[in-house]
Amino acid sequence: MHVASPARVPVPVAKPPERPQLIYAGSGNGSFHALTMVWPLVCRRLEGCPDINSTQLFEELCAQFPGRFNPFQRKTLSKRVKIWRQDARARGVIIDHLKYRNLNNKPRGRRPDPFRAHWEQMLQSLESQPDQTAMELLTEFRARYPEQYSLRQLCTLERRVRAWRREAVQRLMCEMKNPTQDCNAIAYHYRSNLKPHGSLPPPASD
Repeated sequence: MHVASPARVPVPVAKPPERPQLIYAGSGNGSFHALTMVWPLVCRRLEGCPDINSTQLFEELCAQFPGRFNPFQRKTLSKRVKIWRQDARARGVIIDHLKYRNLNNKPRGRRPDPFRAHWEQMLQSLESQPDQTAMELLTEFRARYPEQYSLRQLCTLERRVRAWRREAVQRLMCEMKNPTQDCNAIAYHYRSNLKPHGSLPPPASD
């Protein structure tokens, strides 16, 4: 006899906490001594939770006292909290890593490479025309794939083209210095250790 399995009860998915609606003081209406007046409350909050983020602490103050603070006082509070933590560590208070809140469910991490699908074609275009600029290269591929590339990706492509030129110069220097050496392996090693804004290392002295 077949026994029907009980129906599964759907587990409710926890929603991320909503960011509180903050009410700041109007332009020129924020009190200069507002943080000084609430500093005892801030100290008690820090004693109870010393690893709280200063941004979260400022938002709690704005929610508790609406219209008293302006956004520019966030940095002032951050400096005061930093000094408090230095004194607290001197008193022996253990402060863990600061806690940062993620108020949305967006995936975190590096964005995918926008040129990954056609980077080999771009390399071939650079090899055939090494003097072309990143704007010319982007214009060419925007004409080929108009729905995939835009001018907002120009800065990213400029960094990639600069890195390619540094690698090409390194490979050329290797070929001039030692024609029998495997310069492709050296160029790959140089590319793997290349910094985005680094400068070309000086050539070795003979």
